Amino acid sequence: MTALLSAAAVVTGLALHQSSATAGEEHPVRERAAAPQVRLVTANVPFGLSAKKAGAQLKHVLGSKADVLVLQEVRKRNVNRLLKERTKSGTWKVLQPKGAKGASAVAWNTARFSKVGSGTRPAFKGPDYSRHLLWVTLKDRVDGQLHTVIGLHYPPDSSKDPAMRKLYRTMNGNYRALVRDLRSHGRHPVAGGDWNHPLDVRREAWSPVPVNRGMAMTTNWLKGTPCASGTSARGGRIDGFAYDPKRTRLHRQGCMKRLHSDHRPVWISVSAR
Repeated sequence: MTALLSAAAVVTGLALHQSSATAGEEHPVRERAAAPQVRLVTANVPFGLSAKKAGAQLKHVLGSKADVLVLQEVRKRNVNRLLKERTKSGTWKVLQPKGAKGASAVAWNTARFSKVGSGTRPAFKGPDYSRHLLWVTLKDRVDGQLHTVIGLHYPPDSSKDPAMRKLYRTMNGNYRALVRDLRSHGRHPVAGGDWNHPLDVRREAWSPVPVNRGMAMTTNWLKGTPCASGTSARGGRIDGFAYDPKRTRLHRQGCMKRLHSDHRPVWISVSAR
């Protein structure tokens, strides 16, 4: 079992950030406030963008004021270099393995966190491409709280295409196993990314809502509406986060404008219960 601690899910809290003009729609969740809080954002940086537009998209995502970035479709782009070019040197650390594993990435603000552990796990291997689950466990420099984040990107068209459905269900099994293993080490992750399936309604038995409910987890979309429209240009509220509501409290959430992406970045602010 590789460094069993974390990449795209966060289970906890840090400082609450004020919404910026670039952060788009914001819909507070009416729950009792708890501090400290952590803000996470999930965003798709399409692999087909030019280098200039990809850099602009990443700068746009940084406008969310998030502590943790969960990124998809970055592929061969050097996220660490892109962040250094757009922020103060040393502000961010990045988990982006080499090769196919680096199609997604998780980055965290080093002023708030130090890394305790991280790793990757195969999500699925398809005929044309494969994807991996990333996880990272972060330690809050202020109060020592540990936060575990999982980054994921599910395959598309699973409701219509039997081959993609098989890959989706394979990834479900690997996602369940990762959450189970993290929990066995006392980690209760928040998983974020592009689920390529609605997060606000129950669909097929293998879709995100019932799969996460089967692990006593919910989604941010089931606890409120970060934006009235869908997150994908094709429709659907498919970008967001899953977490255990007994371990994690959702405080605020919102969506950003798409800019150069076909997905709206979605951010949440959470704290540990």
